[in-house]
Amino acid sequence: MKGPLDGIRVLDLTHYAVGPWSASLLGMMGADVIKIEPPEGDHLSKSPPPYKLGFATSYMASNVSKRCAILDLRDEKARQAVYTLLKTCDILVENHRPGYLERRGMDYETVSKINPRIVYCSCSGYGSQGPWRDMGSTDGYGSASSGFASVSGPVGGPPEGMKGGSHIDLNASVYIASGVLAALYYRELTGKGQKVETSQMQTSMALAGPRAQEYFVSGENPLPMGTGVANLVPSRAYLASDGKYINITAPDNDAWRALCEALGLGQLASDPRFASNAQRVANRHELDRLIEQAIQQKPAAEWMGMLVSRKVPCGINYSYNELRMDPQVRQLRMLEQVLTPWGEIRVAGLPWRFSKTPGEVRPTRKPGQDTQEILDLVGFSHLTR
Repeated sequence: MKGPLDGIRVLDLTHYAVGPWSASLLGMMGADVIKIEPPEGDHLSKSPPPYKLGFATSYMASNVSKRCAILDLRDEKARQAVYTLLKTCDILVENHRPGYLERRGMDYETVSKINPRIVYCSCSGYGSQGPWRDMGSTDGYGSASSGFASVSGPVGGPPEGMKGGSHIDLNASVYIASGVLAALYYRELTGKGQKVETSQMQTSMALAGPRAQEYFVSGENPLPMGTGVANLVPSRAYLASDGKYINITAPDNDAWRALCEALGLGQLASDPRFASNAQRVANRHELDRLIEQAIQQKPAAEWMGMLVSRKVPCGINYSYNELRMDPQVRQLRMLEQVLTPWGEIRVAGLPWRFSKTPGEVRPTRKPGQDTQEILDLVGFSHLTR
């Protein structure tokens, strides 16, 4: 199915998770994404388990909706083939350390001379300037260096990022895609390409939100609060009778009164200790204790029904096994099953719905599977050293 980026071609020179997923997002929107890997492969293909037929499933999930070629950019003939391909491209995406692609003749200055209309996006760990420019990064370091990890984790515990969630990686991918689309729109207006830069650290700091504001307003470093938040009570996870956690928030007094009614604690709605959010924050521990006692009397699903009917914001904390069966996930096709060279896997579905240009998730290709097709595309029947 055609997507809104049908007719746009992307040269994907990425590795690990940040860059590959950003290019996949463009591919899901209909762009023709051509991923070029070195002979030694993308590092993500050698990542820790899980594996399918000996190949990392994280690579499969991060590289949907693209064609895959293996070309050694250190080789002059291969580089000339890519230069020819670049004349047909609209976007180039890369997430290497500064200098890596310059040494291979694929830096912005070189590429923009070949194709002045190119939108060239770079995303390194810490940006192309400053004392940390040459340092590499991964999701955990991005969380730590930007302060994100300092406010995450259990109360009184050590700082921690969203372990296993690749929160910073995947948000950096979204920043890459959004930056590229903005530059593409500018090119539509002016005919001029440009370079777009972002980094894991910039991404993480852009996500800092209200926890950072706590510091900038008060001058005091905010601390981890588990599932709770500093400026709103109640707003956290509570344990129900069936061992499942349910997140409940009362963002205003109407929701607070509705919550009290659902919990059978109508007297709390008129209790002066909890009359406003500021007072509920001041008396957090006592209020959380009372709500916890009530929530432990019924299973999470029963509470969900009672709270949703009263328009109290809430949600059950799902495991992945529960999530895949949820009717909402199925209705919106949030998970897709695709056939890869290694067998079927489940991957994230399209995170948008376009009424006229729906786009699609196309299966992951094997590294180098489309090398000859790409060479034929630019008139290079084969490469020899």
